Amino acid sequence: MNSTLKKTVAAVAGLAMAASMLSACGSASSSTPAASGSTAAGGATTNADRENVHIRFAQFGNNTDDVTGMENDPIKKAIEEAVNVTLEYDTGTEGFDDRMQNELFTGGAADLFPTWGESDKISSWVEEDLVTNLSEIVNADPDRYPTLYKIMNSDEYKMYNELYTGDSENAYAIYGISAFAEPSFSGVPVYNTAILEEVNGGKVPATVDEFIEYTKACAAAGYVGWWPRNDKLTNWAQIDATLAGPQGTTIMPPKSNVWDGFVLSGELGTDSEHWTLASTSEASKEVVKQLRDMYAAGALDSGIGVKSDFDDAYADFGAGRLASADFGFGYPAQFKDFFNNPWAATNADAQMGDLTLGTAPTSDGNYAKTYTTGTWVGSHYFIPTTCEYPDRVLDLVEFLASTEGQDLLHNTENYVYREDQGADFWATATAPYGYGDGRCKYVWFSYMFSGTEYEVDFANNDWWTAVSNPIDNSTHWASEQDAELIEYARGVVGEFKDECVVTLPAYYNLVSLPSEANDIRTKLVDVTNEYLSQMIGGQMDIETGWADYQAAYEREGAAELEQMVNDAIAAARTTYGG
Repeated sequence: MNSTLKKTVAAVAGLAMAASMLSACGSASSSTPAASGSTAAGGATTNADRENVHIRFAQFGNNTDDVTGMENDPIKKAIEEAVNVTLEYDTGTEGFDDRMQNELFTGGAADLFPTWGESDKISSWVEEDLVTNLSEIVNADPDRYPTLYKIMNSDEYKMYNELYTGDSENAYAIYGISAFAEPSFSGVPVYNTAILEEVNGGKVPATVDEFIEYTKACAAAGYVGWWPRNDKLTNWAQIDATLAGPQGTTIMPPKSNVWDGFVLSGELGTDSEHWTLASTSEASKEVVKQLRDMYAAGALDSGIGVKSDFDDAYADFGAGRLASADFGFGYPAQFKDFFNNPWAATNADAQMGDLTLGTAPTSDGNYAKTYTTGTWVGSHYFIPTTCEYPDRVLDLVEFLASTEGQDLLHNTENYVYREDQGADFWATATAPYGYGDGRCKYVWFSYMFSGTEYEVDFANNDWWTAVSNPIDNSTHWASEQDAELIEYARGVVGEFKDECVVTLPAYYNLVSLPSEANDIRTKLVDVTNEYLSQMIGGQMDIETGWADYQAAYEREGAAELEQMVNDAIAAARTTYGG
């Protein structure tokens, strides 16, 4: 359907539904005299001076069945008063994305609605003139939209504009960038404290060699030494970060991240930057030998590749049969979750000291490096071109992005958590929408700027810094024990996280591999899973089988993939690196 036809459909739909669609953006809901909303036209300089309009806002997943609760929602009322609008919340789960697009095509789209980062939709909707050019409105009146003006005129925001439409100067969406509030990385084992004391006198292994010897000693004592989360050997990340990474190599196949299976040489952000595919290197062969020895000794669970992580491994750990496990404890909240399930869920008298969080093992003083951009695109929010008052919708977005708006949504004052306003207050603002879990933050608008639903400080940071380093207030409303668990883990990880995590330049978010590269990656994953599982399990001799493994990689295009990866990174650096 071309743009002219879509506009005709939209116009007809709008005429037919005008009498009944109170949710249309142009529907005034007060007797305030009509005003343009622009500082230059009509003299309106504050939201109180501007026309009160009805804004329908869509977000995935919330509940709107409790009409009385919604009417008494204090945060909704505060937003409406601050912006001088009337809000209607639109939600859903099943078929939500399809409905958003169908409504856009037929002229009935919500005045502010999301998708989940699909770049093809942005480009096609812009081409069809279905979504509003937000920059055009913001840049025409920077005093009215100071936060959005700052955001949309940052180099990184323009970088995403360029990616989606080829036009860096014009933004058609509010980008919800996802990032954790603290680094996330693998390779940090957690230990059953009683077994650690029995087998090793309570000493936490500090190096790869010490860790391997500990797991073998546990096996000799009748325990299983180690369970790394592995998704039945289709995910090698925990094994790789614990053993291979510290030894300067990787056994990972090229999989999720562009750099999976590669080791870096040269300096990031320069022409010397180079990634080498190392999955089948000689150094990696030595790591596989270590794994084979551990498996043969019972240090590595004999059910690896067969047992499930979250049922079988959890049950074994909770029952005290596993001496150590890796489940992503470089992220402190994951340690809290692991303590609660499987440990506390199985042991009624569970105490915090029952588990000991270890350190990331080193080799020759080196930690494994986790390369990360720290971010990914979580959502995009659009204003359709059928909206009569996009400037008023942007008044809403401007307020939500401001310090006042973020404070209101996240229970803070100047970004500092409010201890005087707890779960009792927030129950009135969250329970009506199906969130009775004690969280002290607003569940609407939560994905708009941070795809991980954290608070963002645009007042004191540029856009990229703010969305890359969001504020997590969750420990303030966590139970006392959960907060203690997170703080304990945070303290342990804080001793070495800066040695483990390498944040890549922002342009790595925009590296795009050709379709042939993805085909090769898929094949190489299959090769790795086939060969390594047999080598570790003892069905294939490592010394004689390694050459076949290398040959299989080359046959499926390893050398070509390495070239494609480095070319794609160089292109992104040239285009977006500044």
